[in-house]
Amino acid sequence: MKKQLLVLTTLLVLGGCSFSGNKTAKSSSSVSSSTSEVKHHSTGSDSSHTSYSNSTTSQRATTSSSSSVTNQATNVSRVTLMNQQLMRSLGQVPLPQADGLENGSNRLNVYYQGDSNNFTINYSVGSQAKKFNDATLKQENPYAVYTKKTYESETTARQQIGYRSATEFKGLPTVDLGDELTGTIDAGAGQQYLSWYEGNWFLTVHATTVNQEDPQSLAKEVVSFLAKNNLPVPENYGRVSFQTAIVDRQRDQLIIWQKGNAVYQLQTHTPQTALKMAVSIK
Repeated sequence: MKKQLLVLTTLLVLGGCSFSGNKTAKSSSSVSSSTSEVKHHSTGSDSSHTSYSNSTTSQRATTSSSSSVTNQATNVSRVTLMNQQLMRSLGQVPLPQADGLENGSNRLNVYYQGDSNNFTINYSVGSQAKKFNDATLKQENPYAVYTKKTYESETTARQQIGYRSATEFKGLPTVDLGDELTGTIDAGAGQQYLSWYEGNWFLTVHATTVNQEDPQSLAKEVVSFLAKNNLPVPENYGRVSFQTAIVDRQRDQLIIWQKGNAVYQLQTHTPQTALKMAVSIK
């Protein structure tokens, strides 16, 4: 009897272990299947994330491109914007591409009158940037005035330039201006004029000696600048007339040249502004 009970107990224990093993196997199989599903879902999510990532990258690229265009439009200089307006009004006329300013370019204002044959353009720096040709700009004092005037003939236009022949300066004291250029000095009555030629251009710097002004420093500065930059090509003559003294609110610096029967003239507050603006004209 004891032997039968022992056998029965052993069978029950073995049966329990077998059941427990089956449960564990089923549970492991279920986890494995679940893990497989998770991995499969994860792969699907990666694909979805990649798609979103590509979409986001594309959107960013578009935004960046759009931002770049906006920045380019924002970074267009005031003088460029004003020139666009001037060309709509005057047509394809030669205009300064540089405002010649050291400060205040973002407040550059432009007021013009005339047409493609005869015009006057005033450049000023106000307390704020105003719209092109705003009527209130008439009250601002321009730092530069650029004009064109058309005459009946080239001969009449040529007479407006004030060009002087080199023969008029024979026998006068000379000075080396650099860049293989020599100037002549005409002095008297407390005034001094230093003149020289570059191509068809006649250039003069005026100084008042009683005020201890010296024309040589400015003349050499002009020569050095023009060694690297070109003034407009005149037909037939051009003249530069600079003053060493800078007078507040005055435009005593002059660059004038002939182009056929038309005469272009630029008057500015400082020689440096005149040069920067003139060499940029196109």
